[in-house]
Amino acid sequence: MRQIHTKILDDCGQFLRSNGLKLLCAESMTAGYLSSIWALEVHSGDYFLGSLICYDDSMKTQFLVVPQQKIEKYCAESAVVTLRMLDGLSKLAKLNTVFISITGLAFESSNPQQTRPIGTVYYAFQYQQQKKIFKRQFGGEASDILIDCCNNLLKDLYDWLQECIK
Repeated sequence: MRQIHTKILDDCGQFLRSNGLKLLCAESMTAGYLSSIWALEVHSGDYFLGSLICYDDSMKTQFLVVPQQKIEKYCAESAVVTLRMLDGLSKLAKLNTVFISITGLAFESSNPQQTRPIGTVYYAFQYQQQKKIFKRQFGGEASDILIDCCNNLLKDLYDWLQECIK
């Protein structure tokens, strides 16, 4: 049975706390699942600001100001849209905030333009002017994809934070 790697979650939380950082997320595919994982970390109240759930495209365009033409051209589950979500999110908080945006396909898409396979996930991080985007491929049922995605995101976030914040 897959489960969340609480050790890396705790490591991320400790890093954020010890560096006086805050965390704000924009979730599409994970639809709040990532937020619930952050809530498992005992000190998350010290750094986790929250998450904007942008499952529907209208949430991406209205609240994060992702251009509709980008969604139409590249699909909502794309690197371009993930980065535009990050841009919108970064306008909601300022100093000492780490931003995460995530999109992907845990199910087959009804969009005929979407040609990426199920399990394709994009997530991006930003701190000040530093950004990094990841494309990952996961397999299994939707629940497997979500758990594996969040575990990988936590590991990648921890590694990235140590690189960019010294």
